[in-house]
Amino acid sequence: MDPATVSGLVVAEQVVSTTVEGGAIAAYGLAQSTQPLSATFKRISSPAFLPRSNHSLTVLAGRAYIFGGEDENGKLAGDEVHIVTLPLKKKGNHDGEVDYKCVPSLGEGEDGKVPRSRVGHVAVAIRERIYLFGGKGEDGEAIEEMGRVWVFDTNTLGWSYIDPASDTSTTSVPQARYHHGAASSEHPLPQTNASSKASYSEQITSTIAKLPSLMTKTSSPQEPHGSLIICSGLSSPSSPLNDTWLFNIPTRTWSALPSTPAISPSPPSMALTYNRLYLITSTSNLGSEIHYLPITKETYTDARGEGELGLSTSKPEWTTLPFPTNPLTPGPRPRKGAGLVPVTTGNGREYLLYFLGEKAATTPPATTAEKEELQPEKTDPTFWSDTYSYQVPAVPITAAGIKDATRQAMGIATGEDTWAEVRVDAGVESAEKEGDGKAHPGPRGWFASAPVPGMQGGVVLWGGVNGKGETEGDGWLLDVGSAR
Repeated sequence: MDPATVSGLVVAEQVVSTTVEGGAIAAYGLAQSTQPLSATFKRISSPAFLPRSNHSLTVLAGRAYIFGGEDENGKLAGDEVHIVTLPLKKKGNHDGEVDYKCVPSLGEGEDGKVPRSRVGHVAVAIRERIYLFGGKGEDGEAIEEMGRVWVFDTNTLGWSYIDPASDTSTTSVPQARYHHGAASSEHPLPQTNASSKASYSEQITSTIAKLPSLMTKTSSPQEPHGSLIICSGLSSPSSPLNDTWLFNIPTRTWSALPSTPAISPSPPSMALTYNRLYLITSTSNLGSEIHYLPITKETYTDARGEGELGLSTSKPEWTTLPFPTNPLTPGPRPRKGAGLVPVTTGNGREYLLYFLGEKAATTPPATTAEKEELQPEKTDPTFWSDTYSYQVPAVPITAAGIKDATRQAMGIATGEDTWAEVRVDAGVESAEKEGDGKAHPGPRGWFASAPVPGMQGGVVLWGGVNGKGETEGDGWLLDVGSAR
């Protein structure tokens, strides 16, 4: 055999070998499980000790904003806003600033109105603003505000509000409620993001068209954007709700979305991912259900380009998936007052984190006064301390989305719609080094939690009620990593 032939055979063998090796590596990568995830808890070292339960917490620009709720004495907390700077890995974001401050409630509008103290309300973050809705007051009744949404500006540290558009009837706003679920989206984005090709005359025409709304009550001189979604809750202790509403912030209008298939006296856990609205309900001590509703963006096209009208759903009803009931299949047990937060581990891979919470699932949360009336020997202050992840569909046209599409084509399970218990690192050494001796928040429920924008897999939780019935006043940072 001549040297040229031998050389060609060697090259061919190397190509085949490399192809087979590459295919084996790719197949190995596709076969790797996307769960379980790993995570660590870190206690937030802050001079702020804020015992709270049934309050709200939102995170913007590395700061946690805490409002309302019930204190350790069973009284409504004040109407001030507590701001805690978080110990994030990125340095230099808040140089020269203290890590905690309490901001008195100040109104920015002409009437100077601010939200009254409340418990069981919801608050969500969109860009630089916090939007608050609902809750019950000191009298224990749901606060009726005719669809009003309160707005806290994190730049000016002042309150304002958005009332529904003046032509909105009383039947097209959500009923007053508390202990409801909430989620938010930055869509619809401001129209200025849609196109920069508008002519000078078109800009004037657009401004004139907006004059009627600018002369009515709005949240701030700057045009807001985004959407707030609320769901279920209680209008009274014996009147659970199952309706779903979407508030389009630019148009100041409420729209009804499909009602949930389950009516539960326990507050729902709710979260919004890339294209689905998720809801977890517990209708009995024996089981829970997870429901989802597809969410899409409505767009339009005009002379200036494409813009966004708002969010909507393409389906007339929710899809319901039961929790695992087989002891051999991983899945969380029924709970209430738990955290449900969407997180990502990067490359388009998304999960829901479902953590802690009270074990009972059939009664609304008890106030401190109600707990004191119970006989100690008949109470069972049992709370969960575990953390579970639920894999949701990957974002399309991302590394995770492409990988899952390839898996489906090859008949390999993607892990979508499955539960797994998160592997939580006890972190005892780190806790001892920092001097607090505590490496986990422990069993608790009725705390507030929120994702940390800009921190992949980051979640903050604050306060809550522990297994002894005591109201906690500390904060924790949960850091979630990829599957091992």
